[in-house]
Amino acid sequence: LGGAYNDWAVKTTTYTAVNKDQLIANHASTAFTITLPSSPSAGNTVIIKNIGDALVTVGRNSSNINSLAEDGELTKNAFVQLVYIDGTIGWKEL
Repeated sequence: LGGAYNDWAVKTTTYTAVNKDQLIANHASTAFTITLPSSPSAGNTVIIKNIGDALVTVGRNSSNINSLAEDGELTKNAFVQLVYIDGTIGWKEL
């Protein structure tokens, strides 16, 4: 699906991801949200690893995640790679 990923970036506060982001979430105590890209295309992908103690919400940004209209959550040491499939499935967790 073309091209390399973006370099790994450390996020400690609310952030809106873009296609090919590789993100490390790291906050000791304050929960925050990483929002998935708006208007994604099939094959778009985002990788998130939470290494902090704080809960990270994965905001769906109007697209489904695993066919559900629900945000995701990443606890400490949780990891997810999401690939956008279509309007029904939305972002699929690999």
